[in-house]
Amino acid sequence: MKSLVFDTGPIISLITNNLMDVLVELKKRFGGEFVISEQVKWELVDRSLQTKKYKLEGMMILRYINENVLKPYSNFEVREKTNEILDLANSSFLVRGRPLILLHRPEVESVALAQYLKADACVVDERTMRLMVENPLSLQRIFEKKLHTKVEINHRKLRLLKSKLNMNIIRSSEIMVVAYELGLMNKYLDGPLIKGNAKGELLEGLLWGLKLRGCSISEEEIYDLMNMKGYK
Repeated sequence: MKSLVFDTGPIISLITNNLMDVLVELKKRFGGEFVISEQVKWELVDRSLQTKKYKLEGMMILRYINENVLKPYSNFEVREKTNEILDLANSSFLVRGRPLILLHRPEVESVALAQYLKADACVVDERTMRLMVENPLSLQRIFEKKLHTKVEINHRKLRLLKSKLNMNIIRSSEIMVVAYELGLMNKYLDGPLIKGNAKGELLEGLLWGLKLRGCSISEEEIYDLMNMKGYK
């Protein structure tokens, strides 16, 4: 099945930047399913509806689920694979002999579901999950700097974990750059003229909006992308 599996973070980034309607149009162009796991659905909707702070967001996201823009999916095999990956990931790095808990169930379940569905990619904004798939050894240096202490690696478990994380990872920033390039945001260029290059201002605002609401895109990446597009 042609599909993208979304973790919690990217949906929050999009809903808080008022970009879900852009995602609707992008899904039409994609011609496949946008899928979320049962844990992600619980985080985005079920838990949010029980709070005052996030109730509105939960209701807004539920609308997109009811309209089949986002399709929840649950499966016993996915839950089993999630447990396996969680166990390996959260015992591969050690601080003073104790496991360093790096990943949590919703994000891992998203990756497990993407593998199960043979999805085109898993959309994850959180840096640790992305690096666990793409470059797990780099996490040692990152967390030693963050925690100011030595982080040891269980290389046997890490090798086994890497063999189970064969999945393309993309971020909400990459999804929205595609939408931008397809002209799905040109409606934001209507109205009073923005000083300077309006399309460049739109792209910069898009990238910074996503970054400031949870997408792990660096300032350097934003600069490089703007430069590549000829705006800097």
